Amino acid sequence: MLKRWKQLANSIQWKLVVIYLLMIIMAMQLIGVYFFRQLENHFTSSLNQTLRTQAEVLKKMGVTEELAKGQNDEERSNHLNTLLGKLAPSLKQSDITIHIIDENNFIIASTEPNQSKLKKRPFTYNLPQQPTEVLKRTNPATNQDYQFYTERLSHAGNYVGMIYVEAPLKQTYENIKDISVILVQITMISLVVTCILIVILARTITSPVKEITEQATLMAAGDFDRKVDVRSHDEIGQLAHAFNHLAAHLRNALAEKEEEKEKLESVLSNMSDGVIAFDSAGKVIVKNEWAEKLLDRPIPIGEKIDHILPLDQPLDKPLAQEWQTYLEIRQQDSEDPVILRATFTPIKLKGENVYGTVTVLGDVTEQKRLDQQRKDFVANVSHELRTPLTTIKSYLEALEDGAVEEPELARRFLKVSLQEADRMTRLIQDLLHLSHLDSRKATFNKQSISLEPLLEEVADRFRLQCEERNISFTLSIHPPVPNVYADKDKLNQVLDNLVSNAVKYTPDGGSVALVLQTNRQGMVEVGVADTGIGIPKKDLGRIFERFYRVDKARSRSFGGTGLGLAIAQEIVHHHEGEIEIDSVYQKGTLVTFTLPPVTGGKNDE
Repeated sequence: MLKRWKQLANSIQWKLVVIYLLMIIMAMQLIGVYFFRQLENHFTSSLNQTLRTQAEVLKKMGVTEELAKGQNDEERSNHLNTLLGKLAPSLKQSDITIHIIDENNFIIASTEPNQSKLKKRPFTYNLPQQPTEVLKRTNPATNQDYQFYTERLSHAGNYVGMIYVEAPLKQTYENIKDISVILVQITMISLVVTCILIVILARTITSPVKEITEQATLMAAGDFDRKVDVRSHDEIGQLAHAFNHLAAHLRNALAEKEEEKEKLESVLSNMSDGVIAFDSAGKVIVKNEWAEKLLDRPIPIGEKIDHILPLDQPLDKPLAQEWQTYLEIRQQDSEDPVILRATFTPIKLKGENVYGTVTVLGDVTEQKRLDQQRKDFVANVSHELRTPLTTIKSYLEALEDGAVEEPELARRFLKVSLQEADRMTRLIQDLLHLSHLDSRKATFNKQSISLEPLLEEVADRFRLQCEERNISFTLSIHPPVPNVYADKDKLNQVLDNLVSNAVKYTPDGGSVALVLQTNRQGMVEVGVADTGIGIPKKDLGRIFERFYRVDKARSRSFGGTGLGLAIAQEIVHHHEGEIEIDSVYQKGTLVTFTLPPVTGGKNDE
């Protein structure tokens, strides 16, 4: 309640009401003072005129002549009292008292009660110096004010006496008081009515202002639909009309701005690169979700660039030209760092002033990896070809230098040279095979086949080798297993590679298992498990890369080219399948590939 009264006291409406009331009260006070003075002057003037009239009547009745006669005082007093007695009826109504004073300043006649019984007595009032004068005096006995009039009388140039007429001002004051009460009542009623009218008038002024204020508050909250009612054509109406026009203009402007913002956000969110914009102080002003994904962290607006990007040099000032660098980001769900290409471009406003910097982040991890793979591939191919060629060349040079004359040594050199030549041939064949698979030039003779006889053939080929090394080899088939739409020779190549690796890297006394089944997803699944040396976890992600070897020296001693798993992966992918590898170092490895079963839509070729 107190808060509401404070709001009311601070409102324009209340201020207008108070100002108007103060102005009206001041005006009424001025008018009242002037009115009361004029009213008092009116009553006083009217009374003065009455007093003068009574004196003139007495003069006309012969008071001057009576005073000029030489009779004795008693006779003269009787004559004068008789004259005054004729005026008595009219004097009683106005409560006027008349004294006739002789030349010796004694009252010889008066309209006072019992004047005939009173003796001649002196006139004790201070007489005016002028011949005639209207004055006011206060009776000390009654403490009442009197208005009196005196007129000096002369006969034949001699002063013979004076007429003194007085009347009490009590009635005049009472009349003024009664009129004042009425006037105050009228004033109070007028003030109440005026106050009501002022409130109504103030509301007509403040009501549109309140509506405009409410609309401004709604506009600040984003609501531009409500309009201010235009009730007049004065300045307030013009203000309301202008405010409605402003609201419509702001609504359209904000709608356009919001549309542009949505377009920008849509573009930023659908970009394949991360975007971060910084102001001149190096604080974030714009970012997209992809930037947060690449950096693997949230990017709050206002954060400094040095806290977000691991830069070698601080960017505490806007760039004058474009700059590019590469960043390594460690993500929680990835062991290997993510390589980002960061391109910094200055944001220039009108007048070529640099406002800030926009940074575009691109994930080039795969690109860098492919570049490194290409480099490694060229290096590996060069190395793999150079090693057998070097061996063959050295043995041929030895034969040329005379070793050919020693049959046993010559045969051994020729045997090694043939082995190295075969190794080069296998390497070149694998490279050509991979090249055909990459270029989609390899032909696949796909048809509906059962994998059971194929796995049995593979098991027969490796069973003898396992027995020689005391390796337990098992084939497990869990029917029913549907047919697959595949190239038998290509799958045979995959199985040979996987089983060969399992047997090759399993020590004597270990075990190898070949399993055929249908998994929960309805895919045909082939698994090759061994208890061999296994693969370290850090190498599992790269095991299908070309020429990648966990232990290069040991792999080369087994005669591998480093392309077998890469070829197997390409063949499985060409059959719309997937291949996975899981291994525990020094405990064993499980390689699994899945193929889709034959459906009614596939036909034999």
